[in-house]
Amino acid sequence: MQRSFTILFALLVSLGLSAQVTVDGIVTDGTEPLIGVSVQVPGTTSGTITDIDGRYELTVPEGGDTLSFSYIGFTTQAVAINGRTTVDIVLGEASEVLQEIVVVGYGIQQKDDLTGAVGVVESDQLTDIPTQSLGQSLQGKVSGLQIIPGSGAPGADAIFRIRGVGTLNNADPLFVVDGMILNDISFLNPQDVESVSVLKDASATAIYGARGANGVIIVTTKQGDGEGQLTINAYAGTQEVVRQIDVLNATEYATLVNEADVNVGRQPRFPNPEQYGEGTNWQDVIFQQAPIYNAQISFLGGGEESSFNLSANYYKQEGIIRGSGYDRFTARLNNTRQVKDWLTVAGNLNLGYNTSDNIPTGGVLLTAYRADPISVPRDSAGNFADASAIGNTGNPLATINYTNDRSQTYRAVGNTYADVTFLDGFRFRTNFGLDFVYDRNRNFSPVFRVGPSQQNLESDIRITNAYRRNWLWENTLNYNNTFGVHQVDGVVGITYQDNFGEFIEGARQRVIGDDPSFYYLDSADPTTATNASGIRGGDWGLVSYLGRLNYTYDSRYLLTVSGRVDGSSRFGQNYQYGFFPSVGLGWNVNREAFWNDGGPISRLKLRASWGQTGNDRIGDYRYVPRVASALGAVFGNEPVLLPGATLTSLANPDLRWEETTQTDVGVELGLFNNQFLFEADFYRKLTSDILFEAPIPDYIGANPAVRNVAEVLNRGVDLSASWRAGNDAFRYNLGAIASFVHNEVISLDGDTENFFGGALGVGGQLGTNSRVGSAAGSFYGYEAIGVFQNEEQLGQFAQLGNQGVGDIIFRDVNDDGVIDAAGDRVVLGSAIPDMILGINGSFAYSGLELSFDITGQFGSEVINAKQMARFGAYNYEDRWLDRFTGEGTSNTIPQATIGGQNFERLSSLYVEDGSYIRLRNVTLGYRFASDLTDRLRMQSLRVYVNGTNLVTSQEYSGYNPEIYNDNVFDNGIDGGTIYPIARTITAGIDITF
Repeated sequence: MQRSFTILFALLVSLGLSAQVTVDGIVTDGTEPLIGVSVQVPGTTSGTITDIDGRYELTVPEGGDTLSFSYIGFTTQAVAINGRTTVDIVLGEASEVLQEIVVVGYGIQQKDDLTGAVGVVESDQLTDIPTQSLGQSLQGKVSGLQIIPGSGAPGADAIFRIRGVGTLNNADPLFVVDGMILNDISFLNPQDVESVSVLKDASATAIYGARGANGVIIVTTKQGDGEGQLTINAYAGTQEVVRQIDVLNATEYATLVNEADVNVGRQPRFPNPEQYGEGTNWQDVIFQQAPIYNAQISFLGGGEESSFNLSANYYKQEGIIRGSGYDRFTARLNNTRQVKDWLTVAGNLNLGYNTSDNIPTGGVLLTAYRADPISVPRDSAGNFADASAIGNTGNPLATINYTNDRSQTYRAVGNTYADVTFLDGFRFRTNFGLDFVYDRNRNFSPVFRVGPSQQNLESDIRITNAYRRNWLWENTLNYNNTFGVHQVDGVVGITYQDNFGEFIEGARQRVIGDDPSFYYLDSADPTTATNASGIRGGDWGLVSYLGRLNYTYDSRYLLTVSGRVDGSSRFGQNYQYGFFPSVGLGWNVNREAFWNDGGPISRLKLRASWGQTGNDRIGDYRYVPRVASALGAVFGNEPVLLPGATLTSLANPDLRWEETTQTDVGVELGLFNNQFLFEADFYRKLTSDILFEAPIPDYIGANPAVRNVAEVLNRGVDLSASWRAGNDAFRYNLGAIASFVHNEVISLDGDTENFFGGALGVGGQLGTNSRVGSAAGSFYGYEAIGVFQNEEQLGQFAQLGNQGVGDIIFRDVNDDGVIDAAGDRVVLGSAIPDMILGINGSFAYSGLELSFDITGQFGSEVINAKQMARFGAYNYEDRWLDRFTGEGTSNTIPQATIGGQNFERLSSLYVEDGSYIRLRNVTLGYRFASDLTDRLRMQSLRVYVNGTNLVTSQEYSGYNPEIYNDNVFDNGIDGGTIYPIARTITAGIDITF
């Protein structure tokens, strides 16, 4: 019996062995053997790697008919065995797209291994636009990223919004520059930047925890590499306002003011309007053509043991509004040194100094818009003329002349780190960073008198000094290794960050002279001295514990798990810590054995992620009560002032973190060997426990505490596509991005139905409203449905106050026969665009280079609030030429009045389309051939001309429909105080030695 079992067992083994086959071969790149190539039998555990000669040997089990070869930097290939015992293969290098290295939080990854939604912009896409702002260079480059110019003032930075507005507080993203975590990047010189990574979904941002809810922007500056290189870049040009607002000339103005006088029962003040002709266009008076200059020199290089990048930049921009200007000098030093095989030390330092000549934009721009065109800038003697006699606005040119307001900023941002490698795949990094800012402002007003409403009877000087320091200390441990088809990359760490800033200010009157040598407090009357001091720039600290694991199986299946615990001083003991996790999955479908490499689809990747992030930007110590101590009262029979204090804001020790939960599903597609690339992301981002000072009853006697009060939803689609083709003689790139977003308030706290805001000159009520079912900060007012044509209509429609024939008809929403704020205001639009568009392209032929950028937004609205709140005989926009002057003349524009319900109530009459499309940038350059540059001992020589903001198509009657006002409730409200953007023409040269 035993012998029979032995024979049977031997037979079964021999049958099993006969079902297997041993396959060997060599793997090369076409010329050299490849070491460590992973060779697998798909669907089995059978696998091996190639040796030092590129050889492999593998036992293929029964049913195995395919071998899969994968190697980092090369395209994975699946090869049928077809009964062979020797299979040699040549691996082709992976496309540039798959090899692209992307900087992510606390590490780098190949783009093909990412599970998160990350947009990348390289340096050559940033430097064509002549601006000191990196933000403005990014406009239209990344899907899901909205860049708002904010202001066209010299030196102004851009506003960043990633995937909509998910909070009622600060919605700015987090910035990371060479590992230093910051709240802004205004100090950066775009020419120093190597790449920008925009982290959009929770899989990418959760590693930043409490500060990742608004997205993260990671900036990497240029490092040295290879042979030393000296580069000189310079350009110069001129700027002018993109467009002026069409207002009435002097004759038209006098005619309308006469009508307004008659409409309120006064005698018309201009007997013969025609005598005034065109009059003064005050916009021509304040605007100017202004020069702009930039010069940069940089020297970089490196070898196996060290690298460096040293650069210096000078940027000067005069303002298109007279009296404004900006100068900036920056210097950067990046250095890396391989001290030992296991130790690397490095440092990055950015030093900056800038000065700004400031003007009161409202006192100049809004005044020029409102000023009557009958008045003149100067009288016959050359003195500033009083422009307040008719329109009650003042002389904006005089305001510019008598303004002496200069700011200076010194800033140092840098970090230094040490990397220690040990064992197999481990790396420990300790990184210390510091951001130090010192600001000075000096504001002097001389004695002057232009008119009764524009004068300063005593000179005054105000000086403010402020500083802020922010330090960061991070310690992280990374592990990266490959085991056959398994690739593991992980990081854990602990970080500390602390921020503090304060200011001191002094002011005096009766300065002894107007010369700048007297612009000091000691030059003024000491009996008029006032002073102030306090916190500026925040007083907060953060401690964090973080971790992330990236796992890749056979370059096909991807997993990312991350989490961060943050503890913030901005919250009390009850909820001081928060945990923010995420998970992401990816599948490189084109790396499967069943994939047909010969088809048009060369790349297909699917990914999905879920995670939670937070937002703690609510100000400092909001969980404790606020008390005002600089108060006093008189008690008792003796009139003695006794010191006192009172509660000004309530406490809330139960403040919780704002929490954003985001789900993202994405697809990445490559066609025709990745000449055409396409990405689409579908996301849902819900922010809950939003922190806000929700209103409380007035009888409480104090301001409300910050509470967790709301939920806001953003859902949308991010799309990007590009096509690259050509050869050495002619090549071109075309790209486009489109972002669609829907913003909606999901819930509000308790019985609260509306959160109102928007008090920027919009008349009787607050102009924005956040309510369930509408966008955050929606415009809220009356719907204008016509103009009262006659007395009969006054009996048909409800009126607001003392309206009469020629006034606006407001819709009676609740049909109760009364127009009032409680029942008849409706949502009139939102400043949040439904769609953001960017189109870009570049062409190169025989040294000629042409590139362009087009940007646009659609589906947003703007409140033209500067037309409202008329407290004097201000000028009118030219739409009032089509006003009501009698029955049948107009059913859209009311009669001319100085004030009244037509102007004091926000209605749809003042809500305009904020959509636009703009030719943002065009650059035409010529790169000289090498036979010339070699004779000049240059590596390259390029000259170019550039135009920025050349053409804009917009419906909005103002300067620019992109309106930002620091607060989500005020966005899109144009109160006439935002500095216009400029059209710029420059010529430049780039030289590399």
